[in-house]
Amino acid sequence: MKRSLVLSIALVAALVFATGAAATDHGVTDDPATYSEKLATLNAGGPVVDGFLDSQSGDVRAPRRARNIKLLGALQLTPAGSEVHADVAGYKNLAFVGKWRGLCPGTGVDIIDISRPSAPVKIADTNDYADTSMEDMEAIRIGARDVLGIGLQDCGNVATPGVGASGLELYDISDPANPQLLSFFDVDAFGGNVTGVHEMDITKAPDGRTLALLAVPDIEAITSDDQGLNGTGDLLIVDISDPANPTLAGEWGVLDEPTLGVPFYLGVLRGADSRTLLHSARANENGTKAYLSYWDAGFITLDIRDPSNPTFVGVTAQQLDEEGNAHSLDEARGGKLLVTADEDGAPFEFVFTSNAFAGSRIADEAAFTPPIVALPGREMTGEVVHVGRGCPADPVGTGLLVADPYLGDPAGKIALIERGLCRFDNKIARAQQAGATGAIVYNNAAGGEGRVLMGGDSPVINGPPGIAGTVITIPGLFVQRSTGLLLVGGTPPVTARAAAEFNGWGYMRIFDTSDPSNPVQLAEWHSPATDDEARALDGTFTIHNPEVRGNQVFTSWYNEGFFIIDISQPSAPRQIGQWSGVGAPPGAPPVNIWSVVPHGDLLLASDRNFGLYVLKMGG
Repeated sequence: MKRSLVLSIALVAALVFATGAAATDHGVTDDPATYSEKLATLNAGGPVVDGFLDSQSGDVRAPRRARNIKLLGALQLTPAGSEVHADVAGYKNLAFVGKWRGLCPGTGVDIIDISRPSAPVKIADTNDYADTSMEDMEAIRIGARDVLGIGLQDCGNVATPGVGASGLELYDISDPANPQLLSFFDVDAFGGNVTGVHEMDITKAPDGRTLALLAVPDIEAITSDDQGLNGTGDLLIVDISDPANPTLAGEWGVLDEPTLGVPFYLGVLRGADSRTLLHSARANENGTKAYLSYWDAGFITLDIRDPSNPTFVGVTAQQLDEEGNAHSLDEARGGKLLVTADEDGAPFEFVFTSNAFAGSRIADEAAFTPPIVALPGREMTGEVVHVGRGCPADPVGTGLLVADPYLGDPAGKIALIERGLCRFDNKIARAQQAGATGAIVYNNAAGGEGRVLMGGDSPVINGPPGIAGTVITIPGLFVQRSTGLLLVGGTPPVTARAAAEFNGWGYMRIFDTSDPSNPVQLAEWHSPATDDEARALDGTFTIHNPEVRGNQVFTSWYNEGFFIIDISQPSAPRQIGQWSGVGAPPGAPPVNIWSVVPHGDLLLASDRNFGLYVLKMGG
C-alpha cells in the first residue's frame, strides 16, 4: 500500500503500536474513548482497542429520565455488554442493528421483526466475516426486490493483511428471514488495504437510478501521488440500480478539488483528534445533493445531479480553536437548514508547556499509562532530565545485549526519552523503575514531526526479565522531534507541565443553508452534561447521530440516552423529550445509545451494550 508524502503529513494522529517502528492508521473508530473509560479499564486490566480502551467497568450511569417518551419493547442482542452494537435502521416491519469494530465479533447485521413493537424478535442476520465490522446499513426497494445495503470495514484487530472485508454488501431481503447475498462491491480494489466503508446512504437520483454514497475514510490520501493529487476520493458514488452488479458512478475528494486541495487539507487540522477525512455521507431528499461530514474540514455540500462529476458547492466555517470533529448531519426544511453533530469524545483539552519554549506544543498521552486527568491537579509537572534512547538490556526482538546508558538520573523527575529500537512500554517501565515521576518520549529523526499515540501493555507483556510484568503507574507522553530537541537543549533546570483542562463534550449545531455556498451558523444545542465538568468522568456525554423529521431532531448522546429537540425556531432550539433508560428490562446496563431513528410512529434506538429498544413519543 502506497503512503504518499501528503498522507504521512496529514494523518498526524495515526496510531503507532508499541514497537514505535512504523505508523499504522486504522481509520475511524467511532469510539469516544473517554477518560473515565481509560481509567476504569486501567483499573480492571481491560483490553486496548486502537489505542483507546473500552468502558466495560466503572460507573457510567446517567440519571434515568423519560420525557414524553414511552418504552414499548426491548431485545437484548448477542454479544451483550461488550459495546459491539452499532447503528440502527428501520424498513417496513423490520429493524436492523449493526456491529461495531471495537471487540469486533464480525457476526453480521441483525434483522429484527418489529411487527409487534412490544415483542421484537430477531429472525436472521447477514454473513459473518472475520475481523470485519458492519456499522451502517440501509434498506430500500429496487425494482421487484427489497434490498439491504451494508458498509463493511476491516476492524484492524488482526495483523494478517486482507482478513477484514472492506466494501458494500447488497442483500435481497424480500424474504427477511432468509437474506440472500446479491453482490459485494470491494473498495480495496481502488486503493489497496483501505479500512472500508464507514458510513453510507442510499438515494434515488432524479433520473431513476439508485445510488449508494459511500464514505471511505483516507482512501484519497492513500491513493494520491507525491503531490497529493490524482487519488480516488473518500466519497464513492456507486450505481446499485442493478443490485447484483454495482458499478462506480463517480468519486470526489478534497485533495483533487481545485477550490480546496492540499493547503485546505492540511490547514483545517485542529484539536486533539486532528484528521481530514470523510466520516459520513448523506443525500438530500431528492438525490441532487450530497452532504459530507469531513471531520476537521467541516460539513461540505456537493451537487451530484451528474454523479460522474460531483461539483463543490460550499463548506461550513469552523474556528481553529474548536475541536472540529464533523461527524454526521441531516437536512431540515428541504435543505434550507443543516443539523450537524460534532462528536468530541474528549472533554479535556491537553495543554503541554515548558520553560524551554514559548506557548504550548503538541503532546499525546500514551494509551497504556495512567491518564493525566486522574492525577492530582489533573497535571504532570516537574523537572525534565534527558536519558537518551532508554532501552533496557535484551528487549524482545532487538538483539540489544546491554542496556542503553542513561545520560542522566531521572529519579524524582520526568524522564525525556528518544523514540527508537524498543517498545514504548519497555522504555517507560525502565524509567519508572529508575524513579521517574513521568515520561516524555520524543520522535526520532526518522519520525520527525509525526504524532504518535503510543500503544503498549500494562502490566508489560513483551519485555526482558526485570521489565516484563511491570505495572505502569507513571504518566507517559509523546511529543514531536522539534519539541524534544527544545527540551534537550533548554537551559537547566528544564521544567515541563502537561495538564488536562476541561473544554466540554461535542454538541449539535444548526446552519442556515439558504445560500448553500455560504452556510451560516444559527445556533448550538448542548446536552445537560456537555459543559458539566463535575460529571466529565462519569460517562460519555457527546452527541453522536442526528435525525430530522419536520421540526424535530432526534439525536443520540451515548450515556445520556437520546434527546428530542424542537427546531421550529432554528436560532433557539429547545428540548422537548429525553429517554435515558426508564422502563428498561431488569438487569439492562446503563444506556449507551449509538443511534435513534424515527420509524413511522415508533422510535428505534440501538444500545451499544444491550441491543434494540423500541419506543414511542407522546404528548
